[in-house]
Amino acid sequence: MKKERIESLKFMRVVAMNLVVLIHVTAVASSNVPVDHFLYDFYLMLNRFTRFEGSVFVFLSGLVLFYNYEDRPFTLKTWLSFYRKRFMFILGPYIFWSLFYEAFAYFMGIRPYMGITAIVQNLLSGTSYYQLYFIMILVQLFFLTPLFVFFIKKSVFMYKYLFIVGFILEFAYVLLNKQYDWISYPFFMVYIGSFFFGGWVGIHYQRLNNLLSKKAMAGLSLLTVGLGLLYTYDFFYRYTLKDPLVNYYVFIMVKMLFFLLACYLLFKIGIWVERSAHSSVLAIIERLRIYSFGFYLVHPFILVIWGRILVPETWLQFNLFIFIRLILVLGCTYLFIRALHLMFPKAWFLFGNLPDPKKHNV
Repeated sequence: MKKERIESLKFMRVVAMNLVVLIHVTAVASSNVPVDHFLYDFYLMLNRFTRFEGSVFVFLSGLVLFYNYEDRPFTLKTWLSFYRKRFMFILGPYIFWSLFYEAFAYFMGIRPYMGITAIVQNLLSGTSYYQLYFIMILVQLFFLTPLFVFFIKKSVFMYKYLFIVGFILEFAYVLLNKQYDWISYPFFMVYIGSFFFGGWVGIHYQRLNNLLSKKAMAGLSLLTVGLGLLYTYDFFYRYTLKDPLVNYYVFIMVKMLFFLLACYLLFKIGIWVERSAHSSVLAIIERLRIYSFGFYLVHPFILVIWGRILVPETWLQFNLFIFIRLILVLGCTYLFIRALHLMFPKAWFLFGNLPDPKKHNV
């Protein structure tokens, strides 16, 4: 029996989608604004404090998958259907847009043509363009999902403490890989904490699907922001000034805790939004939600185009154009995806599994 869809998650997806665009648009400020300028801290917050967006996407994937599959029959039919749906709707768009960005990078003069072998290697490693590595991490996690579900079915400890297991595994992997440099390509272990935390929330969703008290929400928000500030400024001192505030072990732990708490905070805010927001607001969120995967795939090339058009000549223009580009990239990306969706409503290889725009009034 198919479970009821968790409507509150669409708010999280839309927030993460917008943060991805914000981070990429403001990246130019990180390398061009002097560290002693008063605007540097402003851009640091926009570009570094917001880096939990990847964890949000992985958290959502874990939550939805474990929520839907943890109590289904563990059969070959179940998982073959799972692989067919997941990989068709993620690998199809991934391959299409990877090839698009290979051509785009060449014709825009971003990099030279390196031959078919290099293109195939980029496809396998998620390096055809800077945002595509993340898709390969999701593919790895999807591929291993049956194994993860098997563990929670067989182990009471895993069922109860999946989020702790994920945190320990990710923390250990990050530290060991830094020391021994085992793996340099995009690898799922860098997000296993977020995936298992989302999975744990999915397993226990009926118990966690409630609003926190005002005091608890305020406490969670303050703790999340505090950890986020420590992570953000230690990152700045560590990698820009080469003078870290805390040792590397503490830095990684703070980073992981911040990302996970940010996910949980957004999860709780999403519940409140779903229950409290006006229907027109929820309709806008839903329309943006269905295009979130498309936003992730499309926005980089639109950002490049607007970057070539809006070339600043003064310091004022430099700062002004960043926010003009942000608005233009968000707007143009939506219109581009919307137009293709209306023209090719069944073209799953473009943006994944989208609803029929006529039947669902989207």
